[in-house]
Amino acid sequence: MMNWPELSALLGAFAHTEPGRMIATLASVSVAAIVWRISKKRARLSSSTILDVEHRRGNLVLAKNLIMAATLLAVGSIWATKIAGAALSLAAVAGAVLIVSKEFLSNVLGSAMLAISRPYRVGDFIEMGDAKGRVLDTDLLVTTIAETLAGNQLTGRTAVLPNSLLLTHPVKNLTATGAYVINLLNIAASPSEDLLSLEKALLQAAREVCSPWLADADRHLKQLESRDLVNLPSAEPRVLLELHCAHEVTLVLRYSCRPNDRVKVEQAILRAFLQHRGAMPGRQPRDARVLAEVA
Repeated sequence: MMNWPELSALLGAFAHTEPGRMIATLASVSVAAIVWRISKKRARLSSSTILDVEHRRGNLVLAKNLIMAATLLAVGSIWATKIAGAALSLAAVAGAVLIVSKEFLSNVLGSAMLAISRPYRVGDFIEMGDAKGRVLDTDLLVTTIAETLAGNQLTGRTAVLPNSLLLTHPVKNLTATGAYVINLLNIAASPSEDLLSLEKALLQAAREVCSPWLADADRHLKQLESRDLVNLPSAEPRVLLELHCAHEVTLVLRYSCRPNDRVKVEQAILRAFLQHRGAMPGRQPRDARVLAEVA
């Protein structure tokens, strides 16, 4: 029968073999994944205040970084000898490779960032650099989008964006909340108009159009808040007044809808608003001028 010292020596010798290193690596990654799941589950407990949510989210981010650092340290220790040998072998050609294939490597690194952080997926509406559109395809080097104008209206053109832009430009995901998104609709008005009546008409129009899905949208956003520990606005339409200059006041309507219905919902709200505005007491047809722009 094999005693403990012999068993330890046998396990130590096996740990220095390729299968042993692979098993140890899988075990380290598995343990890290289990610890991360437990941390997320504990962090998703119901929170009563916004400060509590922010505190839990901060702890979750700290735990994620610590788990990743510990896992990388463990994997690096397991493969230390192999990594050192590979580094010496690659040092001779690293300079030439970086010079010749700088753009290629930048795109590959951008693809790695896309795979790890997932700032967007196929079907999302994004803004990156000067380009804006709906993601059609992603691969190792580029992201292909269907170009859109204001209001997510497709132009029929496509744009190919190198993934290296992910390393140098911020990415705005306009549909990050999934099934329901929050949109802004800006309506300009003169300071001499009855702004309170315009605000009431705009809210009434938005509620008439959005009422069929308000409950589902609000439930969806609350689920996202609980899952991702973020604070999201309510699905209920809201109007804010902005005064950028003395000659114009902007009514900013915040409303929710499905991503693919944004243009249709926006147009329905505008038409309903024009009807309510035209019915306001003392309103003359020649004054019915609305400047609308989707933010």
